[in-house]
Amino acid sequence: MVFMLPQSPTERLTGRHFQVRWLRLGFAVAPLIAAIAYNQLYSRGIRFEFLGCPLLRWTGVPCAGWGLTRSFMAMTRGDWTQAWQFHGLGPLLFFGFAIAAVHYSLELWRQKPLRTFYVAWFKRRTFYLSALAVLLIYHGFRLQSLAQSGELHSNYLKSPLYHILHHGFL
Repeated sequence: MVFMLPQSPTERLTGRHFQVRWLRLGFAVAPLIAAIAYNQLYSRGIRFEFLGCPLLRWTGVPCAGWGLTRSFMAMTRGDWTQAWQFHGLGPLLFFGFAIAAVHYSLELWRQKPLRTFYVAWFKRRTFYLSALAVLLIYHGFRLQSLAQSGELHSNYLKSPLYHILHHGFL
């Protein structure tokens, strides 16, 4: 493989490392399988309203992950344009999960850790801080767009938080 670095022939996954790889594989595959399953249910008219953004529901302000489920669903249908529209980072995250699933599957199949160029990235704190910064900047632009369109204010006026703060609990 082009992406693999030289390996030590004696390096094997031990019991604990083997379990961790299974856990990581499950974490990587779960959102992909959920998107496929939810697409199937959605096409049959079955909706899970409780899966919506709780922050949006209670405050009228969407969270940074708002639209990721719909983006993943669009990706599993092959609708790239709609996936980007639902959440601009959704397709990137979707492919990240897919690559992780393949990576951990190969490690479990070979019973050896893979040393690839991207594994070192995930060991760096700066990678996670950079990803968080990109997510927050992207979310800031989305919130600004919602605010300029008036949708953010309108959603807030309809939210339970607004009614509690301005009308009391009753």
